[in-house]
Amino acid sequence: MSRATITGVLAWLVAVVGATTIGLLAVGAIGDGIAGPGGDRTLSAAEVESRLAAPPHSVPAAAAPAPAGAQPEVLASQGGTVLVRCVGGVPEIMSVTPAQGYSSHDSGSDDDDGDSHRDRVRFEADDIKVQMQLSCASGRPTQIVTVEDD
Repeated sequence: MSRATITGVLAWLVAVVGATTIGLLAVGAIGDGIAGPGGDRTLSAAEVESRLAAPPHSVPAAAAPAPAGAQPEVLASQGGTVLVRCVGGVPEIMSVTPAQGYSSHDSGSDDDDGDSHRDRVRFEADDIKVQMQLSCASGRPTQIVTVEDD
């Protein structure tokens, strides 16, 4: 073997040992930082019992429930799903999710006062149209689904 080959192999070995040493030191330092000082110490049975008997930390108060009839419900069809709730007897669309291969369109209707309400959702695929007519009955969302083949 030539002197250059031996020098190259030795340089490579020194680089490998150095990189491995630096990596192990880094992992060791990270491990100490994660566990903290004494963080890897095993608790005694008495310490476990005292921690379990301690009062729990403060728990945030539960959110106030939505008014009756305002709970959103998922209505489904072959074209997709609609998350809708009833507010004042009128359906309120919260989200529309088309099924795979479908696109969605929502449309409104005018009531006697001329106000526009979003109460219809159309899902369209290549040759199928699915329409969901939304309404509220007894404060809960309802649907009538019609399917048209082209």
